[in-house]
Amino acid sequence: MISRRLVRIKTLQALYSWQQGEDKRPGIYRAELQKTLHRTYDVYLFLLELSHYLNEYLISEQEAEKSKYYPDKNRIRTLGLLNHCELSRALFDKTLNKKRSLFQVSWPNLGESFPSIVQGIFEQDFVSDFLIFDNPNFAQQKEFLITLYNYLIAENESFFQTMEDVYACWQDDEESLLRELHKTLESCRETGEIPLAQPIQEEDELMALQLFDLVVENSEAYEKRVSEVTDNWDPGRIAILDLLCIKLALAEFKGFSHIPVKVSINEYLDIVKEYSTPGSSRFLNGVLDRLRISMEKSGEILKSGRGLREK
Repeated sequence: MISRRLVRIKTLQALYSWQQGEDKRPGIYRAELQKTLHRTYDVYLFLLELSHYLNEYLISEQEAEKSKYYPDKNRIRTLGLLNHCELSRALFDKTLNKKRSLFQVSWPNLGESFPSIVQGIFEQDFVSDFLIFDNPNFAQQKEFLITLYNYLIAENESFFQTMEDVYACWQDDEESLLRELHKTLESCRETGEIPLAQPIQEEDELMALQLFDLVVENSEAYEKRVSEVTDNWDPGRIAILDLLCIKLALAEFKGFSHIPVKVSINEYLDIVKEYSTPGSSRFLNGVLDRLRISMEKSGEILKSGRGLREK
């Protein structure tokens, strides 16, 4: 469910909070990291519920329009957008078997967000195309819901703002969540089969916790290693996120025999490009390459598996 990139990002954020927080007990931040990893799955379930509650809102608006002295028939039809989308109801029914404990926000409590979200939705051509069908078939329903989620997550500003307000990690998680929504919808079958994504894999959770522990336990030792390959070493002059990424890469070099050194370097270069300063990736690339060469010469990097050892 969660990509290795996201595992690294969430571990980096936990370490940053530990380093910057007033309470220096690492166990507090480690426990929160573990919750954060599992909370993403709850948000995935929350998103699957959306089309059901969106339809409930549209039905209420439809009833209000019908009660007018001169109801607008075109608007009534438009508001019935999801009335015949059985797949939407099936997705919601599937989520009822799953209990969300780490993210308990509910769509009915976000009713004030629906008008602006819906306004954007009804401006889209794919909605007009779907409204042509009085009784859309299963394939049409599936395609519509996939396109709807694509639009909401990638383009709808009101939806983005709503998610940012209720979920602090939205910007980090939205790509992974959209990917999982795609997989779920693509795997739905007309027979009623809806294979939901699984929570974070045990090995990914273990990776995050081990990375966190290694950096906490070896923080000073890692800084010493960096000082050996860096001219005019002054940790105070290095961006905190950059230094943490270097430490995380060192933890992977030595503590994860199955992860190629090149993969670790490229992953943290991409992360600092997104989260740190403009010159961070160049600085990080130089430091990590010098560390790699030094540690390979001393035999500290031991990678198992064919092709994992840099030559």
